[in-house]
Amino acid sequence: MSEHKASKFLKGIPAVVKSSLSKKGTIPDNYVIRRGQLEFVEEASRAIKKKEVFLGSAPCGIGKSLASLLAVLPHLETNKLMICFRTRSQLHIYLKELKALAKNLSVLSFFNKKDMCPLYMNRNLSYFDFSEECKQLKDNCESSIKPYCKFYRNNIKGKREVEELALNCAQQILTPREAVRLMSKRGFCTYEAFKRVLPKVNIFLGTYHYVFDSKIRETILRNFGATLSRVLLIVDEAHNLPAFARELLSDKLTKNTIERAYKETEKFKHESQPFIRKCLEILMEQVFQNAQQALKSEELRRLHPQKVSDLILSQNGASALEAAEILLEYGEFIKEKKLELGSEQGLSYNYRVGTFMENFFGNNGRQYIHLVEKDQRSRIALEVRSLDGREITDHVLRQAKGSILMSGFLSPPKVYRDLTLYETNNVYLKELDSPFPPENRTILVASDVSSKFKQRTGLMLRKWRDYIEAISKTNKGNIAVFFTSYGLMHKVLPLIRTDRTIIVEKREMKRNDVIKQLTRSSFNMLSGVMGGKFSEGMDYPNNILTCMVAIGLPYATWDVYQESLINYLENQFPENGRKYAYLTPAILRLIQTCGRVHRSSDDQGCIIILDERVTHEGIKQLFPRYFQEEMIIVKNSIECAKQVKEFWTRLSIA
Repeated sequence: MSEHKASKFLKGIPAVVKSSLSKKGTIPDNYVIRRGQLEFVEEASRAIKKKEVFLGSAPCGIGKSLASLLAVLPHLETNKLMICFRTRSQLHIYLKELKALAKNLSVLSFFNKKDMCPLYMNRNLSYFDFSEECKQLKDNCESSIKPYCKFYRNNIKGKREVEELALNCAQQILTPREAVRLMSKRGFCTYEAFKRVLPKVNIFLGTYHYVFDSKIRETILRNFGATLSRVLLIVDEAHNLPAFARELLSDKLTKNTIERAYKETEKFKHESQPFIRKCLEILMEQVFQNAQQALKSEELRRLHPQKVSDLILSQNGASALEAAEILLEYGEFIKEKKLELGSEQGLSYNYRVGTFMENFFGNNGRQYIHLVEKDQRSRIALEVRSLDGREITDHVLRQAKGSILMSGFLSPPKVYRDLTLYETNNVYLKELDSPFPPENRTILVASDVSSKFKQRTGLMLRKWRDYIEAISKTNKGNIAVFFTSYGLMHKVLPLIRTDRTIIVEKREMKRNDVIKQLTRSSFNMLSGVMGGKFSEGMDYPNNILTCMVAIGLPYATWDVYQESLINYLENQFPENGRKYAYLTPAILRLIQTCGRVHRSSDDQGCIIILDERVTHEGIKQLFPRYFQEEMIIVKNSIECAKQVKEFWTRLSIA
């Protein structure tokens, strides 16, 4: 990077950041600060100094990953930095930026324990089963009882060597896969080695579980040698956080698990065995069997836990929570017996049933809903789902020394503030505009079509067909058409007549194969669903996709859970329940789909939304500002094609 470019970059950076950069490292080569990125750095840094929670909506192209690091690193000093994300794809972005920025920092990144285990990373074993087995193999190492984990035992024997090797991985800023390959060749367990050297490391990267799952977080912090009050926190992909937190507080049990638990009772004699067998029989033969007969396929119904508890009490003489405690005790007994018999898997399905019953019957507040479900394959499951994840997120975000929550879409930011925090004080909200030139895109919305279920007539299908065919004829380059569901896609696709090669999303399709096809030719039409693997979290490099067509608004499936979530949030946030639980998630999926076209400042293309509801003020205001300002309303397919043609003509003249 030239001195001129470096000085130009540093000129706009806050003094505290400039000071840090001179100590911590350098700006990546050939990098020049962007307008929105500088704004992000300044305001996030200011929020951290004031101990405010910073929520930033930063569209693609701003460079939010680097900006968040520039905002946080000056405040690191004796503190620790934890960076978390929903999906692993973000990990590599941060590692790349950290390697370029900070040559004297030590960084460790984690996948889950199973995916870092050289014994089990490629085995088809549930995480629950793996965890139980791993714990037992480690315990056996301490007492030299076979079977034991040779990798963990080597960690115990070669403490100094394994620590030096782990710290070397941290200084090189390796990915988890790279670290596992290096350390397992030397016979060591990477996960346990990393935990051991965490006190000597500045920065930790991992998925949300490491920060928001209380048990995992406490383990990591204990190894980190820090409390939350000494942790600076970056939460990426933060639009996922409210739903993730609700999932953490939820639990699910299938009939298959109960059947396996019942088989355990046939092998392991115990004084509580008759009681447990009766309890499992009640669940299998009455609760599950009744649900099997009463439910339709893919149906979800509310189940009142007190009725099930009363059933267990009347037939077995104990409440459901008392039964859960007995199941847990019996489960522990089974685990011990299995290990005495030389089993490598010291786990118990009765223990799993016990933990579920604790959750199902113990969580009875209005923020929980109890359900019974039948899926496509007629499998039955009991569920307890949370309607509010703030008891997890508020604690973490408020206790941390500084928190940055960010995403390509947190619009409007106040929605995500309300869904993650109890109070609105000491929170800084920032919505940044797209840094890409507006002349490189056109945003069109059709006013004569709608995906409302009642309006999905033959006429509406033909209108969508007309739009797709007209766009196909006038757009330059590959186009993508994404639907609200596979069902709708398979109704519209057979109607379309086009010379383009149609690529239809299928479960077995690989992303790289699609990219290769789009790269070979610019006369393709990719078809899939919003929320699918080709419309979210996937980049289309070098502008190989120049037009994105969204058919409808991708609302969540309407069921008893969705209705309960709306009602609960309406009670928490009057007049906003539907907006928070139903509208905003749909707009999020739509915006993520639209974002596939413009991934760099040079990309050019059309965004076309075929649903008139987007023009309604109550929905339009949930879109990013630049969407609201640039929307062009078209009345029919002919007008739409005309706008597409004029867009490409303007670009060719410019």
